[in-house]
Amino acid sequence: MIGRSLGHFEITAALGAGGMGEVYRATDTKLGREVALKVLPADLAADAGRLARFRREAQTLASLDHPGIVTIHSVEEADGLHFLTMQLVAGRTLTELLAAGALPVPEIRRIGSEVAAALAAAHGKGVIHRDLKPANIMVTPDGRVKVLDFGLARREQATTDATADLTMDMTTREGVVLGTLPYMSPEQVRGETADARSDIFSLGSVLYEMAGGRRPFRGTSALELGSAITRDAPEPLSSVRGDLPVELERIIDRCLAKDPADRFPDMTEVAQALRGDPGFLESASSFPAATGRTPGSRRFLLVAIVAVAVVVAAVGLRTLSDGSGGTGDGGIRSLAVLALDNYSGDPAQDYFAEGMTDGLTAYLARISRLRVISRGSAMQFRGADRPPTPEIARILDVDAVVEGSVVRDGDRVRITAQLIDARADRSLWGESFERSSQDVLALQDELAAAIARAILVQLTPDERSRLQEADAIDPEAYDAYLKGRYFFNRPSDENLQKAIARFEEALAISPGFVPALSGLSDAVLWAGYNEGFLTATEARPRARDAAERAIALDPGSAEAWTSLATFRAWYEYDYAGAEEAYHRAIALNPSYSYARDQFAMALAFQGRFAEANAESRIAIGLDPLNPQVHIDASVGLALSGEIAAATDLVRQAEDLDPTYFFPHWSYGWIAIQDGRPADAIPHFERAKTMGASAFVSAWLAYAFGAVGDAEALAAEREDLAALSLRGQVTAFDQALVALGRGENAQALSFLEQAHATDSQWLGWLKSDRVFAPVRSDARFEALLAKVNLAD
Repeated sequence: MIGRSLGHFEITAALGAGGMGEVYRATDTKLGREVALKVLPADLAADAGRLARFRREAQTLASLDHPGIVTIHSVEEADGLHFLTMQLVAGRTLTELLAAGALPVPEIRRIGSEVAAALAAAHGKGVIHRDLKPANIMVTPDGRVKVLDFGLARREQATTDATADLTMDMTTREGVVLGTLPYMSPEQVRGETADARSDIFSLGSVLYEMAGGRRPFRGTSALELGSAITRDAPEPLSSVRGDLPVELERIIDRCLAKDPADRFPDMTEVAQALRGDPGFLESASSFPAATGRTPGSRRFLLVAIVAVAVVVAAVGLRTLSDGSGGTGDGGIRSLAVLALDNYSGDPAQDYFAEGMTDGLTAYLARISRLRVISRGSAMQFRGADRPPTPEIARILDVDAVVEGSVVRDGDRVRITAQLIDARADRSLWGESFERSSQDVLALQDELAAAIARAILVQLTPDERSRLQEADAIDPEAYDAYLKGRYFFNRPSDENLQKAIARFEEALAISPGFVPALSGLSDAVLWAGYNEGFLTATEARPRARDAAERAIALDPGSAEAWTSLATFRAWYEYDYAGAEEAYHRAIALNPSYSYARDQFAMALAFQGRFAEANAESRIAIGLDPLNPQVHIDASVGLALSGEIAAATDLVRQAEDLDPTYFFPHWSYGWIAIQDGRPADAIPHFERAKTMGASAFVSAWLAYAFGAVGDAEALAAEREDLAALSLRGQVTAFDQALVALGRGENAQALSFLEQAHATDSQWLGWLKSDRVFAPVRSDARFEALLAKVNLAD
């Protein structure tokens, strides 16, 4: 076949053979691209019924749009041969990777969760794999995972090795054995109908092999192997591998349950569990109910009321270790680091105490067996008037809290901390740590490790290594970095400028300081989104360079992977690349709420609303008192038509910070999604009075146009120009104004210009209601394709 042409496909190399036939590398001469070409065996092609079924199934698989699934381009026929054309994927199969033995825990989580996410997408379209095995999982050179061979017809073939991959006829009829024997589910072995839970069992077998370096079930014959699958429990992984986290072993055991009803209910939950999500909620679309506002109440009490509503209505976001808010065995599996008090006697050192709190939170969040509340929520409770510790713990839904103080005296830093059991309101441990300023990172490591020992959490070797590898840092560089974080956590345009300046100051002193690089990327990207003092085009290379440098210097930094992922999603519209990077970040730090929050936004832009809402719920559970997390979570709900739930989340955000303009913009935007532009106007006007960015005026102008108020639209257009950077209205904002005027052709021209000028707003194109008038236009469809949002 090498050198032969089938239609406009020139075969250039053989890639392998499978139950469906020979696989070749080929060149598509029409499109000028390399493809994989699978030629079907003659007996299958000669059976009209099976060929028709094969074509129908191929069409279903071709409709799957997921970065973890190999794309089927077409079903072809030429010279009497029937064949598939597919995406050509470079890389190594999981079988090849496992030849060297078991994989590191982070890789098990990452690869397993990406496979589960791909299967969840297939199951959502009614497609069951039925033959999942390491040979059907490809890992590309850049680490992305692709699942091959989804449920297509197989021909029966003999084998002389009973424990080798025994491939049998792939049908769905009860009474016929399906799949590859070592990875079959018990129901497959018995010839019963296989559903999506059968794929969960097969994934469990693959996970077991990744963790243990061998298959879970063995036998000297096919009969003996089949009997082991249906009757025997595999050897406990804890006896095979001592460093395996308990919760990961439990995940694998649950996947391998003999009874399908005892396995995870769906692949989405498997993916969440493997990523280390702190817990799961009952449904993909329910969010915490909002509470009413209480005029005149003190802010921490208002925060407490809202947070209790979040915790109660969200069903708690329980830990993986035992599935309940308490630990059941008296252990501590969740905690919050409260704001460390500044005892330096100098209010100007508040930023340093806050930075120490942030650093300790980040270090503890790396421990996979702990759920650690994000700093934004924990920092709400500070000073002498904060609620009692048990009340704080109940609001944040944690077992324990860490509190203490920081003293900075010249070149010395001393942190005094204590760990408090929130249920008993008693101190479990307390200690002071003192180091020189240049060893402050090591001090944070030492403190985090001491807390882990105090709560009897066993660190994995990877975690222990991470907590021991802190380098010395120039005190001035670290000081500048802490100031940058301080300003970034309050992201007005003025503070973003200050944050960028401080991060750059830190990097001028210590060019390889990864946290400062990640912080710089995040701050520049945010500034480019607002375009208040940097245009999107000016921000783009700076954000990308900082993120890529951070990854190159420290591939184990969750913050760096999140920065890169967010850049890919918002600037490059590379959602597949962003998803891979978000998964890496979450595997490194399951408690990093910013990664969850931004991942949810990227999923919502793609129309993957159930997944987006699930990630948003986790982000809220990790950072329940952060108004921006609630606002971001409302996006997926509103775009999917769940207006009441979206509005409830925005109301909670407003309750959390009544001075923040963004909730009022969100109220207006949600009203537009609900077809009520008149209701949007007062909300946008209120946001403008609260120091909103210029983009709010563009949305207000659109709303005036939508209700036919041309005079108000014109006035707002002038206001927009006055508020915009250097008096230049962005192309995206001009597109909104044109849509308000009903000038659709002009709006399309502005949207195309927005793409050319690096706008970060084009992720909204796929589902936002404002684009309905141009959605069927060929120019709009072409633009959707450019930003990877075409159906």
